[in-house]
Amino acid sequence: MSFKRSSIQPKGPFSHDLCLRKMENFCAYRERCAKEVWAKLAELGAIGEDAQQIFQVLRADNFFDERRFALAYAGGKFRNNHWGRVRIRMELQMRNVPVNIIHQALNAIEAEEYETLLQKLIQKKWTQFAGDDRARDKTAAALIRTGFEHELVFKYLPHK
Repeated sequence: MSFKRSSIQPKGPFSHDLCLRKMENFCAYRERCAKEVWAKLAELGAIGEDAQQIFQVLRADNFFDERRFALAYAGGKFRNNHWGRVRIRMELQMRNVPVNIIHQALNAIEAEEYETLLQKLIQKKWTQFAGDDRARDKTAAALIRTGFEHELVFKYLPHK
């Protein structure tokens, strides 16, 4: 019988300077939240005071910022993945983004653009399930799973 190892396997140990350089590259690649930075530090084998010091340097040099991360994440998941606010909120909460920053990120999504996308997705799913007696239920369920609010889904969903 074998046991599953932790998904985070240390790649290090690296010197302090090399670890800092790797973390700078990691943060420069795309926006990161603090939780991702800590996970990467652990993966690189940085622990204790060394990890804390690298984290503080990255934060002070503005290599990561929770607000920038949340705005980029919410906008990207909405425009590219067509996620609703409910799912985006849950994903940001799982990344320990502060509530006030989550609200700012969700408010940055234009209401008109949001509702236009929802209507487009409803039409697409409605067409996909055409001919099915439960087309309305299946369309609603698909959009609610994608993270759109119940009230909005049923507001725009056609009646049989």
